[in-house]
Amino acid sequence: MRALIVAELRAAWSSWFAVLIAFVVTSFAIVLAVLALDSLSATIATGKIPEQEAPAIMITPGWNLALALIGTLTVIGAVTGLVVQSRRGALARLALAGATPGQVSRILLGQLVIVALVGCAIGIVCAIVVQPEAVRQTIADRGVDPDLAVINVDAFWILAGAAFFVLVAVLGGLRQARVAAAVPPVEALRTAPGATLSRRQWGRWVGGSLLVLCILGIAAGVVGFAPRLGTDGGEVVMQGTLFCMLLTSIVLSLFAPLTIGLFTRAWTALVPSRSASWVLARAAVIARGERLARTVTPIMMAVGLLVGLGSLTASVIALLEELGRHGLEHTSMLSMLFLIGLILLISMSGGVSVVLMMSRQREAELALAGVVGATRRQQVLVPVFEGVIITVTATLLGLIMTGVGMSVFAAGVAALDLGVSGRIIVPWADLAVIFAVSLTVVVAATTLPVLRSLRKPARQVVAQLVAE
Repeated sequence: MRALIVAELRAAWSSWFAVLIAFVVTSFAIVLAVLALDSLSATIATGKIPEQEAPAIMITPGWNLALALIGTLTVIGAVTGLVVQSRRGALARLALAGATPGQVSRILLGQLVIVALVGCAIGIVCAIVVQPEAVRQTIADRGVDPDLAVINVDAFWILAGAAFFVLVAVLGGLRQARVAAAVPPVEALRTAPGATLSRRQWGRWVGGSLLVLCILGIAAGVVGFAPRLGTDGGEVVMQGTLFCMLLTSIVLSLFAPLTIGLFTRAWTALVPSRSASWVLARAAVIARGERLARTVTPIMMAVGLLVGLGSLTASVIALLEELGRHGLEHTSMLSMLFLIGLILLISMSGGVSVVLMMSRQREAELALAGVVGATRRQQVLVPVFEGVIITVTATLLGLIMTGVGMSVFAAGVAALDLGVSGRIIVPWADLAVIFAVSLTVVVAATTLPVLRSLRKPARQVVAQLVAE
């Protein structure tokens, strides 16, 4: 079994390498949050931190750990599913050679654990380097001297964080491995690459419906309880706003056939261009619905949280100015980024990993386009336009995330009855920068990896994909 795992991993190294980015970032996020919790607990134990500030100081790493877990399960499940899909032919051959479903599942999970450990080793080093500054900034934002911070690099907590990450990675990939192992060999061989492995679509609808109820419950809780908490009511409103943004992104991803598939089909139909490259890119994106959903979701989450954070910060500052105050007390833009920075890293790394994972399929699609007469320029423009479609869809859905979150914010401010209007401010300049950066990253990830294949014969490119 060990020899089979190593042999399969060697054959699938390009697929696993593409998702290694996500493994590094997700392990970094979890280990950093665990180390920060340990260091901040030790700092508070010295007795030099004001007692009233202790709960607020511990919120940041706790919040980051919770978000990191949500993001990790989402991203790892997606990228592992794509690796499984890209290796359907190889898995079918294993089954035809006599491997049982349990053995196929163990082979996949063995590869997952090895890649997770490699990514985790890199993530641990990054977490150790970043932790001191993260801890100092956290207590500095509460008006405490950052030199009082106690920086612990405890091997026990490092190993605990690493083991926890590997466990989360296995949980994220377990279902994909079981579903892949249960597919009959003949069906796996004849199913087109990239076809979905999920057979329980009803679970998505049930889960999405429950999350919608959670969002409504949080909104009701913010409106109902924030006024009773006095000076802490504003903090509850802000946390409820951010949490509703995150839950909205999960709902949009669970309802992908409607929210992403039909949404993309609708807005791209409004583009008047009849360019062959645009038509091919649009057709490829719409036909690969699962690929589109898994690519758009993490980028949508990153864009939505960034725009939402900017909108929330600007709106709170405007509210304080109306109240005759200046600035956010105990809060800076940097500290706000610490609150959602790790989930942003996880989201963007997941998006890039998914896009890179699909490079082999894009190479085959471009080769086929060349066979039917597409020029080299048109072949290059197809992945460029695909990156544009992905980014625009993710940005528009990210704005929906922001809209839901800021609606909760507006309702919470109205419930506090502060006697001011509480304007909602959208930072359009920040949105333009976020869109430009996201577009650059996504277009580079969709285009650069496939350029080399354009110099190869079309038959060789397609045959290589089929062989895998």
